Amino acid sequence: MLAKNKADEGLSWLDFDPFGKDTEKLSVASDGKQCPECEKKMQSLTYVQSKVVIDKCQSCEGVWLSHGELEKIIRYLEKVVDSESVKDLSKDTFKEFIKIFTGHKGVISEVKDYLAVLNILEIRIALEHPKLTQTWLNVDNATPFR
Repeated sequence: MLAKNKADEGLSWLDFDPFGKDTEKLSVASDGKQCPECEKKMQSLTYVQSKVVIDKCQSCEGVWLSHGELEKIIRYLEKVVDSESVKDLSKDTFKEFIKIFTGHKGVISEVKDYLAVLNILEIRIALEHPKLTQTWLNVDNATPFR
């Protein structure tokens, strides 16, 4: 989802694909809307957890969001990230590392996704374990190798 990636690089690793592997989480309806691009009939997909309605053209596969819906999706995905523990984020980081070698998006994109998750993991560790983080910083500052 290109718009999401441009809106917040840090969320791109979530690979939010409302029409791929996440399809089972969607409620699909057709309310007769026409695609602004090709004027064919569109599907309205409700991402259940966020309750955001996304319109997708069945013909040209264009995705259309109403005003404010992208921001709602981003806020929902931020809540998903915020709710993950260090253990969950460690697993996500490992999965993203493996995708560098096996992913379909290309090495550069997969490395960016990995680094985004690693950054989130570092922040979560710092928040959940401040004493460990301070100890690590003290060791790092005392190390003559920089």
